[in-house]
Amino acid sequence: MIAIAALFVATVSFAQEHTRGERLKKMMNTAPEETAEMQTKRLTLALVLDDKQQERVYDLYLAEAKERKAQWEERSAKRSTREKGVKPTEEEVAAMRASIKERHKAMLDKQIAHQEKMQDILNEEQFKQWRKLKMKRHERMAMRDGKRGDRFQKRRSQERWRK
Repeated sequence: MIAIAALFVATVSFAQEHTRGERLKKMMNTAPEETAEMQTKRLTLALVLDDKQQERVYDLYLAEAKERKAQWEERSAKRSTREKGVKPTEEEVAAMRASIKERHKAMLDKQIAHQEKMQDILNEEQFKQWRKLKMKRHERMAMRDGKRGDRFQKRRSQERWRK
């Protein structure tokens, strides 16, 4: 009985080690150069990039990693200055919602710009393969996040019926 309880506790604690927040913290603690290098190497293996393409992809990923790190640090600073246990006012909640909508629009604009830059760097066949890789990664992430995955799968099945 004790062995079963110990196994259960070990399993639960191991499962909790890899939460989304911890993965994000680990990613943000890596240097932007290291992140860009790893992303470039993965893409080089998947798409067989030449040296010039590798250099351009690295520069693109490096700029994005530096920007992500700066945004992460800015949000962390805001979070640390907020008072614990104090609920925001109605105006603050409305401002937060508007901010989320603006950040979402900005994120979509960045994704479009990234896609256009990748299209300039890659040849047509590589770009098609890159899009497939991107969709597979998106599906895996959606499935990993639980409910979000359910919504994604539901939307995908609805799209299949429309075709």
